[in-house]
Amino acid sequence: MQNSNALITGASSGIGLVFAKELAKEGYTVTCVARNEEKLRRLVDDLGGSHRLIRADLTDKDDLAAVSQEIHDTRYSLLINNAGYGIYEKFENIPIEKIHNLIQLNINALVQLSHVFLNTASAGAALINVSSVLSLLPFPGGAVYSGTKAFVTNFTEALWYECKDKEIYVMALLPGVTDTDFHQVALGKTRTKETNRPSYPPEVVVKEAIRALKKRTQPTVISGPLYKFLAILTPRILSRARMVKIMGANSPGMD
Repeated sequence: MQNSNALITGASSGIGLVFAKELAKEGYTVTCVARNEEKLRRLVDDLGGSHRLIRADLTDKDDLAAVSQEIHDTRYSLLINNAGYGIYEKFENIPIEKIHNLIQLNINALVQLSHVFLNTASAGAALINVSSVLSLLPFPGGAVYSGTKAFVTNFTEALWYECKDKEIYVMALLPGVTDTDFHQVALGKTRTKETNRPSYPPEVVVKEAIRALKKRTQPTVISGPLYKFLAILTPRILSRARMVKIMGANSPGMD
């Protein structure tokens, strides 16, 4: 992995930040993209060397166009589409503008950046799209979020097949509950209900992804031992209706 370059969206915190640190250790020159320039500067300063930052809001068409142009011009060997967020609330209670914004970031921006990357990528390049274990499950109280991630997983797995003969590796990364601020952002500032599901540090997610990146065989990587087990077992023992009821009963967005 020496002498490679990577662009990571959503790099200012959580999984994206850990990706930046771990890939820098692996010899990548990293370009970190996020909205918070202050956090990005701290990260790039910590990384040292020739790592770069781009302050961009990928829900803004001009910022998205600028990052797309950057990918086109620089011809990165690795793109990690990590930027995304969720909203935990009943669908009809979410303002439609917020729903459109969520879809713009989680789907539209990811698709656009994937498209420009794959049109410039050479053999040996790789694309990682960060999805979620919730992409495999119906999630009342988070219907739009889980729906966007279902798109990301299916879209990315299809790209894996399309690109494998060109020796371009594509991975759908499906974290379970992770120790980041994602859950609180999804709940909103005025709600504090904690998830009762097991949580893993972002370092676990990233290290599993990097191991899979080196092997370049799996289209889908589910991170966290428990979530791997549940993803395999749950559809085999529960009907779809039962699964929806269980997910709804335990969803913080249904309160």
